Amino acid sequence: MSLRACLVLALLTGLVGLGLRLVVPVTPVDQDYRDVIAYYRSLPAGAGH
Repeated sequence: MSLRACLVLALLTGLVGLGLRLVVPVTPVDQDYRDVIAYYRSLPAGAGH
């Protein structure tokens, strides 16, 4: 693959990613996810493995 083709592909990929980021709304986290994070934060360091 030539350098020009790689650069064009990288540019297109970036533009598609930016377009998707602007079009698709970010889904907020739900309460179940927050409960899991709170549980793991309550564990002592190193106990989550």
